[in-house]
Order: sequence, then structure tokens, then C-alpha cells
Amino acid sequence: MTLLKLVGLAPSEADKRLKELVNSSYNSVKVVGRGTVRIDPAEVRETEEFKKASRRAKAIVNS
Repeated sequence: MTLLKLVGLAPSEADKRLKELVNSSYNSVKVVGRGTVRIDPAEVRETEEFKKASRRAKAIVNS
């Protein structure tokens, strides 16, 4: 075990998985500060998942 792992400064397996998840999501995603994630809203609005959710929300409001 390395010294960095012993003192808790090396990334854990969970940290590595989280980093991979962030890197494989939106192109504009950036982690800033401690726990703050920024994503370009225009990029999110262009996804099929967002469009589908928007249509469902509109149907609920209009009913």
C-alpha cells in the first residue's frame, strides 16, 4: 500500500468510477469546487431524454 493511500490522499475505486462517469457524460460537464458540477444547459436541452421529459411535463400541466 502506498503512503498516499495510507493517509487518504489517493483516489479510491469509487472516486475513479465517478471520474469515469463524469468523463463519459456530457461534453461540457465540469467539476468545480467541492461537489459542484456545471453542464451547458443548451447541451442538455438537445438530448432525447430531456425532450421526452419535457413533452411528458407539458402533457401533465395541460391536463
